[in-house]
Amino acid sequence: MKNKKGILVALLFLLLVINVPVYAQTIMYVPFDNRPVSYEYVKDTVEKGGFEILVPPEEYLAARTRNANPDQLWEWVFAHAKEADRVVVSADALIYGGLVASRTHEIDEDILLKRTENFKKLKKLNPSLKLYVFSTIMRSPHASSGGVEPAYYETYGPAIFRIHALRDKSEIQTLTHQEQEELKELIAQVPTDVMVNWLNRRDKNYDVNVKLIQEVKEDVFNYLLLGRDDCSPLSRSHQESRWLEKETADLPASKYLSFPGADQLGMVMLARAANDLTFTIPSVAVIYTQGVGDQTIPSYEDTPVGKNVRDHLIAAGFLPLLSDKKADMILAVNTPADGWTREAGVEANKVEANKETLAFVKQMQAYLLAKRKVAVADISFANGSDNALLYEMTKSKMLPQLESYSGWNTASNTIGYTIGQAAFAQRMTTANKNNLIAIRLLDDWAYQANIRGALTKEVLTPAGHSNVQLDEMLPTLTKDATERMQAFSMQNLKTFSLKQIEVSFPWNRMFEIDIKAK
Repeated sequence: MKNKKGILVALLFLLLVINVPVYAQTIMYVPFDNRPVSYEYVKDTVEKGGFEILVPPEEYLAARTRNANPDQLWEWVFAHAKEADRVVVSADALIYGGLVASRTHEIDEDILLKRTENFKKLKKLNPSLKLYVFSTIMRSPHASSGGVEPAYYETYGPAIFRIHALRDKSEIQTLTHQEQEELKELIAQVPTDVMVNWLNRRDKNYDVNVKLIQEVKEDVFNYLLLGRDDCSPLSRSHQESRWLEKETADLPASKYLSFPGADQLGMVMLARAANDLTFTIPSVAVIYTQGVGDQTIPSYEDTPVGKNVRDHLIAAGFLPLLSDKKADMILAVNTPADGWTREAGVEANKVEANKETLAFVKQMQAYLLAKRKVAVADISFANGSDNALLYEMTKSKMLPQLESYSGWNTASNTIGYTIGQAAFAQRMTTANKNNLIAIRLLDDWAYQANIRGALTKEVLTPAGHSNVQLDEMLPTLTKDATERMQAFSMQNLKTFSLKQIEVSFPWNRMFEIDIKAK
């Protein structure tokens, strides 16, 4: 009798264990700012993936017209960290006040370094806390406008960029006599106070990142991911990343990685946190379009895409495989056959597919017919989808069969978003998964690759209006963009059965939109 009772108790215990979720539910997330790709789209992905996501009130975050208050954000983190099973945070938000603030602030270095100490305090108060941090090396773009760099960068940005591209090159190889003369001429063009201001801010950013790297070595973080936003093979960002390699030489990829991009970093770290919570390490095989393929170095970046993809997979908690035979998923990376990633809005982004694109689509079809999971990173063009690829996939009704799709902004933004959303898609309903895919198609394909250029040409330019301060044009643009989006959806996205599409311009500029679709 006692044995029977013991067996019954054991069976009841097993049933209870089986019914208990194998992962905790809540992830805290502090994004760069309140842009949809940083905040709303990410939040939606995590929630659809079955997790609770704890985020600061939106008014605490940086917006187009304001920086965040780092001290206020830290107060919120300290108050709520114990409610979360994993904590994923932007160091740029918590130290500078946001991604744009990291490039434009005038904060004393002592204050910045003091804020990095808060990570140690947080860990000391919560020793079991699992903390995932993403930070950036301050970007060095060719040029910039719209208030996302110091005002002087609109005038002197190209010269500043070229000066430091040459200085970066001089550390790797000898400059030619012509390049030495060019460097002297460029230095003379930039006022001393401008260069001092720019370099001082960079030095502070460098010192903050060295401090964060030290905290990884002290096991304050479970993971540190360092992004290189808008970098080039020769640039100040590339130069600083080489310097930082000396600081990180002894850190394993299981604790730290650095690669191009910024806006995808939160999604990547959330994917890693979710994979850690569920004790899963999904395996992935990667395929590329025929041609230059994994040796492509995309525009705005300084790394061959093959290495970049592998690093993104590792950072997100996936296992890259060389063979597709036993992989849990196939990551299909659409690269340009000639290795040159043009802008999506140019005439070269045609709807007629070349032989490389047709072969790539056929290869994906074969995987899908074999019931294999496929995610697509569309990086053939920068700042938007490849029209030919998407039209071919639409004709074959492949899009709703994917795990995820992305094709926006830089190659790394696309790669990180595709991988991150694919990680969460494994815990989603088909309807939720396809809603996320539809949003990306509307944003990356409909808007970025087609509608944005058309609106600029047909609405803004005739009115002589700026594309970075929309102001009184907002009502017209919102109405026009929504109508064009709905027409595009009716023509190209019928399989998603979208009933209602809402479009807005949350940062008062053409570069990004917020889309809600049912």
